[in-house]
Amino acid sequence: MKRAPRLTTEVQRLGVTVSVAALVIVLLVVFRVLYSAAVTSPAEERLQSGLLAVEDSHQAMLSMDSSLRGYLATGDQFFLDEATKSTPALATANTQMLNLLEEPALRQNVLGLVLAQQRWRTEWADRVRQGPPPAGVEAFVLQGKAIFDNYQSRKNETRAATLAAVEDNQRLASINQWAIAVVLVLVGLATLAIALRGRRRLERHVVAPVDGLLASVRGISEGRLVPPEPVAGSAELVALRDGLADMTVALRHQHEETMAQAERLQAQTDRLRTILIMTREIAGSLNTRYVVDSTVQAAVAVTDGRVLLWLLDEDGSGLELAYDSTRGAVAPLERQCSLGVGVVGRSARYGQISRGDPDTDDEAAVAVPLVVGARVIGVLECFDGTEGEVDGQALSAVEMLATLAGSAIEASRLHAATERLSQFDPLTQLANRRRLGTDLDNAVANAKRHGHPMSVIMLDLDHFKELNDRYGHQQGDVVLQEVASTLRASMRDGETAYRYGGEEFAILITEGGPDDAAALAERLRERVEADFKRGGRQLVTASFGIATLPEHAGDGEGLVSEADRALYSAKNSGRNRVHRAGQLVG
Repeated sequence: MKRAPRLTTEVQRLGVTVSVAALVIVLLVVFRVLYSAAVTSPAEERLQSGLLAVEDSHQAMLSMDSSLRGYLATGDQFFLDEATKSTPALATANTQMLNLLEEPALRQNVLGLVLAQQRWRTEWADRVRQGPPPAGVEAFVLQGKAIFDNYQSRKNETRAATLAAVEDNQRLASINQWAIAVVLVLVGLATLAIALRGRRRLERHVVAPVDGLLASVRGISEGRLVPPEPVAGSAELVALRDGLADMTVALRHQHEETMAQAERLQAQTDRLRTILIMTREIAGSLNTRYVVDSTVQAAVAVTDGRVLLWLLDEDGSGLELAYDSTRGAVAPLERQCSLGVGVVGRSARYGQISRGDPDTDDEAAVAVPLVVGARVIGVLECFDGTEGEVDGQALSAVEMLATLAGSAIEASRLHAATERLSQFDPLTQLANRRRLGTDLDNAVANAKRHGHPMSVIMLDLDHFKELNDRYGHQQGDVVLQEVASTLRASMRDGETAYRYGGEEFAILITEGGPDDAAALAERLRERVEADFKRGGRQLVTASFGIATLPEHAGDGEGLVSEADRALYSAKNSGRNRVHRAGQLVG
């Protein structure tokens, strides 16, 4: 059988020794804890509880005896009642005291005590409750005292035996604890001795050879590629030395290749650093012009040449030049490119990198598409720089830049579109309720600052639900669009219409009091009534509510609330009329 290497054997032997010692220590500690929990502690608790029960039982017996003697001496029923009151306490103490029967050494004493107590109660206490004995009270009392003295003697014996049992239990627990502690100390000392012996062997066969190998490793790390000296140690360390020698030779061959790659990696690192800086700059920006500018500047830094950035136009039929690194931002529609035409058009149509062909009158440039998802949104056109054609790692860096820039440009465009959608109603093209809140806060602040009045008009189309039910929701949408068009055409400077929700609209008058608002509301009411009269049938009318700052409210929310309350006052008064907060108008 092949012998185990010396290092493995020593380590295994030391590990097994320490593991066994640790297991023995753990088992001893666990045994001590379990023994204490299962034997020592319960026995201690039982003895202490039983000792207290003996004393409690004795106190109850004394109370009952003195009460019965008082009854015999006076004949007063009070003493007999007091004796009866001691009975439950005596029963409870006796029940607890009977737990001492589990201790073999105390069983005889406890039984004798219980029998002596029972004899006193049967032969004397119970007879007292039946009435004075015919033989005379004095003799009966002496008889009871003799029986009680016998009980008390038994009680003293039981108490002494219980105290002795408590001391024995504590002594046994202490002996066990000391015995386990001695064993633990012996096991620890033996383990320490074995570990020290193993440590000396490991120092001789492992530490010294390892120190030599570490010195060689430090030399290699400092650039001294010299093979380590031979070692006289375990088989594993000899193999490790041979491996280090082979590694040193391999490192020599790799050193030249590493140096050659360093310059290429440094150039690529510079390009990636440029892209990283650009990414950080545009990551938090939703300004399309800034993102485009940063993208082109980063591409120029990567290619060291001229760069053009083209963006797909709104209908997707061609591209518009957005930025030229030599000129800056380009005016819209100044220069366009059709899809599929030229190096830029081909790259946009097919979503691939395209190179110009001078033989076909293409410019000597490379076009990299800006792809978001599966859609091309623009093209980076890069011309050759001072280092020659854009290729290899430079082209890879431009591709990465195009990927990041495409997402950033698309995000900025979507943000602009979303910002408009979030503030305008798509059906009526009026500003929405959210925009009203912002404009209203600004108008209130401005009115308070300059001390001029401002007003809010709320209007609601009357019987709009009936119109929807009769002609359908599509016709209802047409009516809403026509009302919005009427409102928009009627607005003057400082007046803005909003779609508040459903068939309800709002008008903000930034500089105008209640009379100005009432005049506008009445004019709009007449216009709606006239525009939606079809022959002899009135399709819809409108009810209006007006509130003015500072007459009716002190803030924007209060103005809307008061105007809305006036609006519903107008509807409840018959519709197709104008109410101002607190007053009917028209």
